[in-house]
Amino acid sequence: PPQVNISATYPGATAKTINDSVVTLIERELSGVKNLLYYSATTDTSGTAEITATFKPGTDVEMAQVDVQNKIKAVEARLPQVVRHKGLQK
Repeated sequence: PPQVNISATYPGATAKTINDSVVTLIERELSGVKNLLYYSATTDTSGTAEITATFKPGTDVEMAQVDVQNKIKAVEARLPQVVRHKGLQK
């Protein structure tokens, strides 16, 4: 199935902090994306989060990426400033 990956960097944050202040917010936004089957996330002690959104087979991955980018834009203002500054990669 098509997948879209999102990564976020929060220098100095614990895995719990980045999960609570970044991953949870992004996951909430992703829940409304068309054709989304599921998402999974990993965080680590270096302040990095990786979120993978998996879509139904046959989904146009470029359209899925646009949908995900729009959701990220909607949540960006609520993310910690350092995460916004470092940027989110989609």
